[in-house]
Amino acid sequence: MWFNKYSYLSGASSPSRCTPKAYVTWLLKSKLVKTVMILYIIFSMFFTPIRLVAYLFATEVLEPPEPSVNFMLNAIPRTYETNSISPLSEMKPSIRFSKMHTYLPHSLTDNIYPYYFRADFEPDNNDVTVAAYITPNRLDDLVRLADIWQGPISATLHLPLRPKKHDDEYIKDILDTIKHLYEKNQNISMYVDIHLIMGPYSTTNTTLQPVQTNIHMNTARFFARTEFIFFLDSDTWPIPGLRSRILKHNDLLLNNDALILPTFIFANNDAKNNYEFPKKKLHVKKLVQSRLLGLKNKGWELNNGPTCLKKWMKSNELYKVENYESHYTPNFVIRKTGRIPWCSERFENNKAACLFQIYLSGSELWVAPKEFLMIHQYNSDSHLSRYEESKWQRAFNSRMYSTFVRETCLQYARRFSAIGKWKSPIADHVKQECERILGGWGVSFNDGYI
Repeated sequence: MWFNKYSYLSGASSPSRCTPKAYVTWLLKSKLVKTVMILYIIFSMFFTPIRLVAYLFATEVLEPPEPSVNFMLNAIPRTYETNSISPLSEMKPSIRFSKMHTYLPHSLTDNIYPYYFRADFEPDNNDVTVAAYITPNRLDDLVRLADIWQGPISATLHLPLRPKKHDDEYIKDILDTIKHLYEKNQNISMYVDIHLIMGPYSTTNTTLQPVQTNIHMNTARFFARTEFIFFLDSDTWPIPGLRSRILKHNDLLLNNDALILPTFIFANNDAKNNYEFPKKKLHVKKLVQSRLLGLKNKGWELNNGPTCLKKWMKSNELYKVENYESHYTPNFVIRKTGRIPWCSERFENNKAACLFQIYLSGSELWVAPKEFLMIHQYNSDSHLSRYEESKWQRAFNSRMYSTFVRETCLQYARRFSAIGKWKSPIADHVKQECERILGGWGVSFNDGYI
């Protein structure tokens, strides 16, 4: 038989009959098979403990990327593990801030300190954060806001530096005062994050009490720890329970729309009077009908403006702002992410520019039917309450804003055209709002250049 030919290799006697059982028995007794089995056992004895130790004491296991159905949706493969090593993680904060705030001088972007004071409370991502601006002489307003809001607040504190010896000591005293406030006030320590900006405010304003700008509001929004952001003016107060009411409209906000909150003011708004704020819409209606209270839209006479007092008084459902105007500056709530644009930082305090960009991006402006805010100046002597732009500043800002409106119209018109959205509903606001503006140039959207 053929296996008899190679029997000398095994050292075992060959079976006399060529049956499967006899062949297997012979094979198991052969020296060649025994040698292979011994080598396999020895190899296993060394290899198994090594793999076991590697499994038990491994510090990190890199999972292979999951295959994607559509290669075009995959990120470009990288040559490093992005969770541990990345050029972004190694980038200095000053470089990041200089790119984020392109209108700021390096003396400011090099001195932004996020969460200089950090709240103990870890908010849920779907909560609402008030984006606020604070000054050292209005800390009592911050306490009042924290007591009413009972939720996350992201506040920006700007302390300009001047080349004088007493400045450092003055700023140290301010920070010590705020630290003491965190130690003694539970709502402040629980809910308020303060982001510190150090450096000169501007070349024309060297006061230690700067006014709020779009840069401050962008900073407060960027470092907020929730998805929804409430842009609230100074000297404006939410009613108790407003935070939970806003959260009922989270579907609207997640759709990249904005929630407008009507703002009311007493006809005789005297800081010395201890007004009792209305808590329900019914009380507001009675005070408005008695002419003791009025709807405040900055730039319009009392009870006038795009918010539409008559519609709010009658409505029990959300309604859209129909007569939008580019100077409209209400208090509003938006989402932090999504397609909501950031406020243009070429201006100082120009919330109209923020809302104009949001409106042109395709967001609808919905007015809350039952919620409202109240204006009252508890600190009538504060520099923020008494601040007025000079005649030169008003002329400059007016011209700059007119240019900004035209530029933004063209920007969004080109953007929607480039991504194939020009004929979709998302571009309707650009067509409606910018046709009149660009008409002054002798240009129409119907001329075929889009």
